[in-house]
Amino acid sequence: MGGFAIWWNLIVVAIEFVFRQKPEVISRTYNQHKGTFYETTEVTVADVAPNKVKVVEAAIKRICWLLSFAGTCQVIPFEYEYPNGSGLGHSISASGEVQDFRPAFEMVDGAQLKSFVEQTYENYTRLELSRKMNVVIAYLAQAERQFQPTEVRLILVFVALENLKATFAKTRTPPIPYVKGFFRKPSKKEGNIGERYNFEELLTMMFKEVGMRKSLKRIVELRNEMIHSGLSRKIHSRQISLYADAHDLIREYLLRLLGYRGRYLPYAFERRGESAEIN
Repeated sequence: MGGFAIWWNLIVVAIEFVFRQKPEVISRTYNQHKGTFYETTEVTVADVAPNKVKVVEAAIKRICWLLSFAGTCQVIPFEYEYPNGSGLGHSISASGEVQDFRPAFEMVDGAQLKSFVEQTYENYTRLELSRKMNVVIAYLAQAERQFQPTEVRLILVFVALENLKATFAKTRTPPIPYVKGFFRKPSKKEGNIGERYNFEELLTMMFKEVGMRKSLKRIVELRNEMIHSGLSRKIHSRQISLYADAHDLIREYLLRLLGYRGRYLPYAFERRGESAEIN
């Protein structure tokens, strides 16, 4: 434990998780590790009965997905020892790299991360399969990897939006019917299939359900251009600006969907000076 500093503790599923983070992470002196696989944190859970090991393991994986979203980076559990002090290690194949660019929450702010995870863990658990939460979070983290071409970043956030749109339609009550390759509107004539919803219409419905009313025109135009041709004629700075806007749309949507209330950091550079808030 000597290499770690106590960072924060967290209680979910009536279990306490204690996070001990390396001092160089807390002091932000880890630049030499950026772009590499790097162990940052140790998590301990006391008095785990044999029949609770899988429960704890599943909870830790969910917490790591939430932290991946919080930091816009890959947070991966890769090894644990059970029972404590037994030397019996259990390893999980994993790969990743240190990233620290425009996170939703400062990863050294234990109090805020604790609040975020405790507020959202239950909803994440409820939605993780039906809304494919880990898939969307993985897309966002992948888009932020070093040396990623802008076109690839854009395609990844557009695919994340496509994924959210599709799972939204399938999980509505009642579900939106998917017929002949498209989600369909109610038919005006019995026996006929309805007109298809387009990408923008479904996104507008999805955002409205969590109280978001945003203009999607420019993002949809770029999405159509990128998906259909693989390239954009827009200048690079404009592509980056729209990428940031799309990232912020997904960031706010996921926070609202997961039931978070409080302050967070927007992705877009021009908005980074002040935190945003969801009431």
